[in-house]
Amino acid sequence: MATMQQARHELLKSKWTEIIKEQRKSGLAIRKWCEMNQVSAPSFFYWSKVIRQDSLVKAGTMAVTGQACFTEITSEEGRQQPPHQSGICAVIRSHGNEVEIHNGADLATLQSILGLIGHSS
Repeated sequence: MATMQQARHELLKSKWTEIIKEQRKSGLAIRKWCEMNQVSAPSFFYWSKVIRQDSLVKAGTMAVTGQACFTEITSEEGRQQPPHQSGICAVIRSHGNEVEIHNGADLATLQSILGLIGHSS
């Protein structure tokens, strides 16, 4: 059973995950966005670190236990690629994780994936 402190931590982590997503969508620098939205920049950086570390711990645990976690990544427009472009053109393996890159993949999606892989190294 989760303690009250653990439950509060998960609630705050969920709240800050949404705040961080909003900042990223804005395209503004973090400090500027925080100032405009009356969000404490030190708290923003703290929770970014907490969320990143929790994600890395979860990924490491899944790698050790052999569990798989899948997520669908779609472009902003949510477009589906025509069938002739859906073949796999590359597979990236890193730290027990595997990412299949399909023909016609969106450049922004590729950059995000490569950035995430770079941060986990």
